[in-house]
Amino acid sequence: MNMNTLDKQQLKNGYLLAALGEPEFDAVLEHSAVRTLVPGERLFDQGDPCTHFFYVLSGIVKLCRVAPSGEEKVMDLVRHGHYFAEAVMFIGGRYPVHARALEATRLVALDNQNFLGLLRGNGDLCLRMLSTMSRRMHGLINEIDHLTLHSGAQRVIGYLLEQLPEGVAPPSVRLLVPKHVVASRLGIQPETLSRVLAKLRGEHLIDVHDDTIVLNDVEALRRLS
Repeated sequence: MNMNTLDKQQLKNGYLLAALGEPEFDAVLEHSAVRTLVPGERLFDQGDPCTHFFYVLSGIVKLCRVAPSGEEKVMDLVRHGHYFAEAVMFIGGRYPVHARALEATRLVALDNQNFLGLLRGNGDLCLRMLSTMSRRMHGLINEIDHLTLHSGAQRVIGYLLEQLPEGVAPPSVRLLVPKHVVASRLGIQPETLSRVLAKLRGEHLIDVHDDTIVLNDVEALRRLS
């Protein structure tokens, strides 16, 4: 274990380990380690044995699959304060995606077998874990609905609103990843993303300055989403 006090506090606040008592949390820490990745660095590849799940302390991790044609589909962009690969831990086997750092990233690698051992020996802990993971599942269902039942424009607007920090004046979003990655995550073509942004800009709902998008009328955008 090579975590400082702030790292431990962040990890404990994550949805998955929030259900653990102090003794259980300490037992998890004994089999965990902080990893630092440079932009573009590989964490694991699709098909690698699933030995750990992860929590992002800072930075962004891209989870993607690659078609036989070579086309890349971004499945998720995992940011600070979120876990990934935890569901794979419960079914075993191999990672179903590639994981790459999009920027300088620090994350915690947590040992699967150690964590599963804790669950096997504690029925109450299992119930708490089911409760927290069920809440997470509801959030994922809402995300799937947004990606499948909404138009490309609605997906883009929803993404901008989701990324909007609280208390920022004027309301603005900084795109931390390239636009083609955002488009892939939203299930649209990069050209579609560009057209939507141009249309919103033409309607004076947003302004675009390099990688920063200013939301001129948040309420109007919410109505459109």
